[in-house]
Amino acid sequence: MGDANDSFVAVFLYPDESVESFSRSLPIVGSRPPAVIRAAAAFEGAAAVDVFRLADASAWPEAAAYLYEGTVPGTVEDGDGVEQVTTPDD
Repeated sequence: MGDANDSFVAVFLYPDESVESFSRSLPIVGSRPPAVIRAAAAFEGAAAVDVFRLADASAWPEAAAYLYEGTVPGTVEDGDGVEQVTTPDD
Protein backbone atom coordinates (compact mmCIF):
# COMPACT_ATOMS: atom_id res chain seq x y z
CA MET A 1 0.00 0.00 0.00
CA GLY A 2 1.30 3.49 -0.83
CA ASP A 3 1.77 6.34 1.58
CA ALA A 4 -0.13 9.64 1.74
CA ASN A 5 2.23 11.15 -0.86
CA ASP A 6 0.81 8.78 -3.48
CA SER A 7 -2.59 10.51 -3.55
CA PHE A 8 -4.24 13.91 -3.74
CA VAL A 9 -7.63 15.28 -2.78
CA ALA A 10 -9.77 16.12 -5.81
CA VAL A 11 -12.48 18.64 -4.94
CA PHE A 12 -15.43 18.48 -7.33
CA LEU A 13 -17.36 21.74 -7.65
CA TYR A 14 -20.72 22.38 -9.28
CA PRO A 15 -21.66 25.86 -10.58
CA ASP A 16 -25.27 25.12 -9.63
CA GLU A 17 -25.42 25.37 -5.85
CA SER A 18 -28.36 22.94 -5.71
CA VAL A 19 -25.82 20.13 -6.22
CA GLU A 20 -23.43 19.66 -3.32
CA SER A 21 -19.69 19.73 -3.97
CA PHE A 22 -17.67 16.74 -2.77
CA SER A 23 -14.08 15.52 -2.57
CA ARG A 24 -12.33 12.24 -3.15
CA SER A 25 -8.80 10.97 -2.63
CA LEU A 26 -7.26 9.86 -5.94
CA PRO A 27 -3.88 8.38 -6.84
CA ILE A 28 -1.27 10.73 -8.28
CA VAL A 29 -0.51 9.50 -11.80
CA GLY A 30 1.91 12.19 -13.01
CA SER A 31 3.89 15.25 -12.08
CA ARG A 32 0.95 17.56 -12.79
CA PRO A 33 -2.71 17.33 -11.83
CA PRO A 34 -4.98 15.74 -14.42
CA ALA A 35 -6.60 18.29 -16.75
CA VAL A 36 -9.90 16.39 -16.75
CA ILE A 37 -11.49 13.87 -14.44
CA ARG A 38 -14.36 11.70 -15.65
CA ALA A 39 -16.58 10.08 -13.03
CA ALA A 40 -19.13 7.35 -13.60
CA ALA A 41 -22.71 8.58 -13.33
CA ALA A 42 -26.22 7.64 -14.39
CA PHE A 43 -28.37 9.88 -16.53
CA GLU A 44 -32.01 8.93 -16.98
CA GLY A 45 -31.11 5.31 -16.26
CA ALA A 46 -28.30 5.13 -18.85
CA ALA A 47 -24.55 4.85 -18.30
CA ALA A 48 -23.03 8.31 -18.30
CA VAL A 49 -19.90 10.18 -17.29
CA ASP A 50 -19.69 13.45 -15.35
CA VAL A 51 -16.85 15.55 -16.77
CA PHE A 52 -14.87 17.87 -14.46
CA ARG A 53 -12.15 20.27 -15.71
CA LEU A 54 -9.21 21.47 -13.64
CA ALA A 55 -10.12 24.82 -12.06
CA ASP A 56 -7.42 25.39 -9.42
CA ALA A 57 -4.13 23.56 -8.90
CA SER A 58 -2.54 26.03 -6.47
CA ALA A 59 -2.46 23.38 -3.70
CA TRP A 60 -0.99 20.64 -5.93
CA PRO A 61 0.17 17.96 -5.13
CA GLU A 62 -1.93 17.89 -1.96
CA ALA A 63 -5.19 18.93 -3.67
CA ALA A 64 -6.76 20.26 -6.86
CA ALA A 65 -10.22 21.66 -7.61
CA TYR A 66 -12.33 20.60 -10.58
CA LEU A 67 -15.38 22.35 -12.00
CA TYR A 68 -18.30 20.33 -13.37
CA GLU A 69 -18.56 20.75 -17.13
CA GLY A 70 -21.39 18.38 -18.03
CA THR A 71 -22.66 14.83 -18.29
CA VAL A 72 -22.07 12.81 -21.43
CA PRO A 73 -23.06 9.26 -22.44
CA GLY A 74 -20.39 6.65 -21.83
CA THR A 75 -18.47 4.73 -19.23
CA VAL A 76 -15.07 4.93 -17.55
CA GLU A 77 -12.57 2.09 -17.78
CA ASP A 78 -11.35 2.32 -14.18
CA GLY A 79 -13.05 -0.07 -11.78
CA ASP A 80 -13.25 2.70 -9.16
CA GLY A 81 -15.52 4.72 -11.45
CA VAL A 82 -13.05 7.57 -11.98
CA GLU A 83 -10.75 8.23 -14.93
CA GLN A 84 -7.98 10.84 -14.89
CA VAL A 85 -7.08 12.49 -18.21
CA THR A 86 -3.68 14.19 -18.43
CA THR A 87 -4.45 16.45 -21.37
CA PRO A 88 -7.86 17.94 -22.17
CA ASP A 89 -7.67 16.53 -25.71
CA ASP A 90 -7.51 12.90 -24.52
